[in-house]
Amino acid sequence: MQFKSLKSRISVIFLSLILVIQVLSSIAIKLSIDKNARRSVNQQLEVGERVFLNLLQNNGESLSVGARILAADFGFKAAIASNDHETILSALINHQSRINADIAIFYSPNQNSLVISENLSENEVSEKIAEVIYTAQSDTQKNNFTIFKNQPYQLVAVPVKAPLTIGWVVMGFKINNSLANTLHKLSNLEVTFISQAGKNPWHSTASTMSVSASEQIVKYTTERHAFNKSNNLELTIGDVAFGTRYVSIFKNINESLYVVLQRSIDEATAPFQTLLLNFLILSIVGMLIFIVSILYVSRIVAQPIVELANTARKLEQGDYTFNVDVSRKDELGKLSSAFSSMRTAIADRERSITRLAYWDEMTGLPNRASFMKELNIAINKSEINHEPLSVLVMNLDRFKQINNVLGHDFGNQLLHAVSIRISQVFRKDNDVVARTSGDEFAVLLPATDASLAVNIAQKLLQAFEKPIQLEDNFVDISAGIGIASYPVHGNQIEQLLNFAEVAMQVSKAQKSGPVVFQPSFDVGSNVNLTLVSELKKSIYNNELSVFVQPKVNLQSRAVRSVEALIRWKHPTRGMIFPDQFIPFAEQTGLIRDVTLWMIAEAAKVSVAWLQKGMSIPIAVNISARDLIDSDFPNKVAEILKATGSNTSLISLEVTESSIMDDPHRAKQTLLHLSEMGIKLAIDDFGTGYSSLSYLKELPVSELKIDKSFVMHIEASQNDRIIVNSTIELAHNMGLHVVAEGVENIDAWKSLQEMGCDYGQGYYMSRPIPISDFETWYQQWA
Repeated sequence: MQFKSLKSRISVIFLSLILVIQVLSSIAIKLSIDKNARRSVNQQLEVGERVFLNLLQNNGESLSVGARILAADFGFKAAIASNDHETILSALINHQSRINADIAIFYSPNQNSLVISENLSENEVSEKIAEVIYTAQSDTQKNNFTIFKNQPYQLVAVPVKAPLTIGWVVMGFKINNSLANTLHKLSNLEVTFISQAGKNPWHSTASTMSVSASEQIVKYTTERHAFNKSNNLELTIGDVAFGTRYVSIFKNINESLYVVLQRSIDEATAPFQTLLLNFLILSIVGMLIFIVSILYVSRIVAQPIVELANTARKLEQGDYTFNVDVSRKDELGKLSSAFSSMRTAIADRERSITRLAYWDEMTGLPNRASFMKELNIAINKSEINHEPLSVLVMNLDRFKQINNVLGHDFGNQLLHAVSIRISQVFRKDNDVVARTSGDEFAVLLPATDASLAVNIAQKLLQAFEKPIQLEDNFVDISAGIGIASYPVHGNQIEQLLNFAEVAMQVSKAQKSGPVVFQPSFDVGSNVNLTLVSELKKSIYNNELSVFVQPKVNLQSRAVRSVEALIRWKHPTRGMIFPDQFIPFAEQTGLIRDVTLWMIAEAAKVSVAWLQKGMSIPIAVNISARDLIDSDFPNKVAEILKATGSNTSLISLEVTESSIMDDPHRAKQTLLHLSEMGIKLAIDDFGTGYSSLSYLKELPVSELKIDKSFVMHIEASQNDRIIVNSTIELAHNMGLHVVAEGVENIDAWKSLQEMGCDYGQGYYMSRPIPISDFETWYQQWA
């Protein structure tokens, strides 16, 4: 067929397509409905068969129970013994009525006696009853069926014993319309009983269907022997198709009885016909809408223009890899050629813009935007592969001073040299190194957890141990490094990079090497902002508590002093330990209030103990912010005066790192405190960057070895050497030594042998509330 216009071609093709789809869909749905309906009918017939067999079983059990009751009746046995037929018949009729049976028979082969409740002759009954009794002798629970005068019965035979068998009680139900209607109600199926006795033709004994329908079933059975075929048949009665199932009730040489179960296929498909009708209506409506749309579109749009529209759409999406067909020679061909030229020009400009947008020209590394893009891709990949990843952020120390002293050009050269040295440390195929701001670099480490990232960061710092040479200048480089990991610390790209930067700031402030992010670092988080406010309120409302841990003389076992430890029992969050709120208290400056509160509480407790005869000094930890506060000693003096305490009952402990933040101001504060008579101690010795040569200039009288060295002195020879050497050097400088982390008797004895003065740890006591200390003290003494 030839079409004069593109419009006609589009319209006819699409209209033909939609018509074919609709017709095929309708046929497929119709066939599916018919198939499912017939499957459903067959399933209902199978269920109906099981229901019918259960019904017969229940009837048989009912008959059996009734017959046994009669067979056990003493009066009935007496009537049998006296051969009183009238009494026997009366008992049969009464019991038959009681259990709603249709027939009751007593048969005694010995006495040649036969009593029948129904109007049946002995000749009609005797032979068949003998067969029933013969069958029952082997299985009294078995249901028996027989036909009297073309009426089928379900029979049960029970022996009458006194104690030997003197006869049999036989009871039964008719296979009639009552049974058919009961089965119809239970299964919602049409039920017809058909039977044949001797040479008599097949006939219907009971049915839930009309007489004419029953006759058609009998005719079909007679002509085609349907009961010899497969279980499920399809039989048309009148104009209605029925799923049909023949179920054999009993069959012997002379007699047969079947139940024919039927379900109308039309009724089974009726609910689906409504669904099919609705589908057809919706299809017609949809097809009309589609026809209108196709006619409209085909009228106003031609295929070449559609192609150019697709080209423009690809350009809009940033896809410049396709080729534009410029083979046409007409106006559309010229338009296509213009599109091709435009694609090439835009692609070139896009590459230039992308380079500027995602790369740092100075170092040749990806910039922050590119790093964020790669981080987003890496997080999605890690989520799929269930792998961790880490972000490492490094910020150079003293870069501003270098810029100011040596100039910006030199600073730019230094940044380029730093980027080269950083790139040499990492895996080029997997790791992403980027310059995220002026003197800050970030590294993406796929498939790397925080512990492995720390090892990599240590290698990075080692790479900068050798100075960088630029012309005639050698520059020593140091840096703070922060680490955050997915998914432990966060699953958002901005959040993860921000956490790494927060950890980097902590690293620069503490000069402690690589630092892994902790939630307590993030003062800006909602939780910590809330905790800051609540901590300030708790300090002024005196809601904090003091725990103490004793320091014991390792030689005499005497309690020399205790260390005060703060605890915060939050009303809703429960117990909050110091490592959860002290870091952000230090960042916000709130640590000064915490320290003064602790000194005040310690002073009050020491005075109370002294009044009870316990002269036990209490040591309080102070922070770097306290050391750079020139007025701190005066505040301590005011507290001691207000509480009635004295400087012999209070000592202060300060960490190495807090002294090294500002050594000059820290030294001045410590000298002032020492002049007041307060004893000072260096806490956590061995974890910072100080040395004994510097510490000898400070007015301290005690040195506490960090527990990280003490806890493993039995297993680690290196730790044992470090602890022993520290004790000897400290003693040579006139300092007492306290070993933290004494966990067992073996550590105690080892420290005794080394000459350590005091021990502190779980072996003696865990941190305990002030209220429990006196009990512990008495037990220890």
